[in-house]
Amino acid sequence: MKRIITIVFSLFCISATFAQGSDDACLFSQTFYQGTAKALGMGNALGAVGGDMTAICINPAGMGIYRNHELTITAGLLDNFQQSTYYGTSNNANKFRMNLPSLSYVNAKQRSNFRPLRFTQFGIGLTRVNDYNIHTLSKGINPTSSKIDNYLAQINGYNPDELQEAFPYTVFPAWSTYLVDLYEDETGPYYSSPVPQGHLWQGQDSNFKGRSEEWTFAGSFNYFDKLYVGISVNLAHIKREGERIFRESHPDGTDPGSGFNQWSFTESLRSTGWGGNAKVGFIYHAGPWFRFGGAFHSPTIYAFTETWQTETESEILSITRKYISPESHYEYTFIKPMKWVGSMVFFIGQSGMVSFDAEYTNFGAARFRATDYDYDALNDDIKATYGKTFNFRLGSEWLLGSSYLRLGAAYYGSPLGLGKSDGSVKKASIGISVPITFDVTFDFAYELSHGLTQQCLYDAGTLGIEPVTHKAFRNNLAITIKVRY
Repeated sequence: MKRIITIVFSLFCISATFAQGSDDACLFSQTFYQGTAKALGMGNALGAVGGDMTAICINPAGMGIYRNHELTITAGLLDNFQQSTYYGTSNNANKFRMNLPSLSYVNAKQRSNFRPLRFTQFGIGLTRVNDYNIHTLSKGINPTSSKIDNYLAQINGYNPDELQEAFPYTVFPAWSTYLVDLYEDETGPYYSSPVPQGHLWQGQDSNFKGRSEEWTFAGSFNYFDKLYVGISVNLAHIKREGERIFRESHPDGTDPGSGFNQWSFTESLRSTGWGGNAKVGFIYHAGPWFRFGGAFHSPTIYAFTETWQTETESEILSITRKYISPESHYEYTFIKPMKWVGSMVFFIGQSGMVSFDAEYTNFGAARFRATDYDYDALNDDIKATYGKTFNFRLGSEWLLGSSYLRLGAAYYGSPLGLGKSDGSVKKASIGISVPITFDVTFDFAYELSHGLTQQCLYDAGTLGIEPVTHKAFRNNLAITIKVRY
């Protein structure tokens, strides 16, 4: 029974800290649209504006605005800069990537000039809804604890021959590389480590790439040129891979008492998920100066496959040892929470417009499921950690001769819940639309976003550990070519 409990606890710690954990539930549930340059320039506040593939991802009724066929393609450039502070020491890292955040085709057909149904539309498009290209680097001197202390807290009372079965990815590799050993005094045998309890250079280098995107298949109806109704079926895809390298070293190079020099723990992860959802929405043109709309996004159900592996390396008394764990494979279902969207747009004569979107979702409703593993404890942790939140987006577009100037701003609330700030994101953007010919348009946009999060590198128990503070600055450029015919 003791061994069974230990194995279950070990697997839960593995999933909660890296593979399938509450942090991943939040990450896979967040949406930061990176679609067309028009959407980016207007802060993605397009729920009632329509006439754009990113707008259709927000509210499928936005396709009802189209009167002509349209083909668009968008190229993007993303620079993700991270500044991390750990025990007073700052480190910088960035990730630079080119991408294809959006492409789309819309077919519009006129039905009548006199009957209620004026136009119908069908569209297909690809939109990037989140980006996982990120590099973070943190390092500082921890005066109180080591990650090895977390290992020791788990294994006291267990025999050495139980370690491989109970902790194949964490403690047993540390045991195999002499980071954990069995000692004996007058009270009997006990586990200890040559790694000092604190006063260590300690940090983590995390490097990931990947994306979350949706293939949208949408249809819409235009009634009286006043009411637009749309529905979409969406194929969702997530791909994420990378590694985290945790390191500890003695500030003086070698601990004179134990001979400890340094050690590292590397986790490698590859995740791929395919899923689907449905969206339905409406837009009502209430007058020449105002229209409003609303949309519902169903939960997205993903089927994930994932591989995970660890590598532990130690240097003690100038002798290097390494242990590579078996590669684990997981298959599980992840359910991304539903979302509600409300939108409005005000038209200022022929000069421009101002738009506003509000989104509501509950990150605490995210869930993991599997046929061969009980995720109830993890799902309870997600429900207790995350909560309900609102996102607000503001955009505008102004006519300048034959071109348009676009401005946008957005605030994405903390996934921890209402009234919290950790994990919230602020965005500001600017864009311009320039006609090349009557049927071809060139759009350009730039967005700057800023967010702040805190993360503990491990559970130090009563010894304590200071969280790493991450400040994220993301520069996003997008260029869209739009062809109407």
